Amino acid sequence: MSKLENNQKVSLWKLFSITAKIGGVTIGGGYAMVPIIREEFVVKHKFLQPEEFDSLLVIAQSMPGPIAVNTSTLVGYKLRKIPGVIAAVAGAIFFPTIIILSIAIVIGKFYNFLRPFLNGMKIPLLAIIVAGVLKLWKSSVRNLEDFVIFIVAFSSVTLLKLNPVYVILLGILYGIIRFFVNQPKGE
Repeated sequence: MSKLENNQKVSLWKLFSITAKIGGVTIGGGYAMVPIIREEFVVKHKFLQPEEFDSLLVIAQSMPGPIAVNTSTLVGYKLRKIPGVIAAVAGAIFFPTIIILSIAIVIGKFYNFLRPFLNGMKIPLLAIIVAGVLKLWKSSVRNLEDFVIFIVAFSSVTLLKLNPVYVILLGILYGIIRFFVNQPKGE
């Protein structure tokens, strides 16, 4: 259970400012934001337990849309219901919207000059994504079955070019079947 027993203890301004800070400092977005979101909500502010965050992240990954907005939506709802969703999502998109508009204007005028910088951003972003995957790996892959599921899902998407939506749906189906197969008789 999270540190917060009463959902009203987290102010809407705090939710907005935390997600705005995350959105404002993480250039690249997407999975590069996951370790920073985890740091803010789990480690720094202790709004969520690591297991709670991992569960919300899994749901956020299966939803259409940007991972940061999806995660902010779920965390906002967990902490303050609908007003929390509005505050967290508004914060998550506030600075990225301003930054994207500014970058579009600058890149349009100075693209040839900025090309080396843009190419140089690829490797640091890859490192951040790998760090996030490794953290999730530690809490998600706990046995041989989890490892096999990971290999099958990864291979299906990367080698077979199967649509990730189908892989997610197959994972949900597998989880449902596994639940009923492992359920004790008489329940």
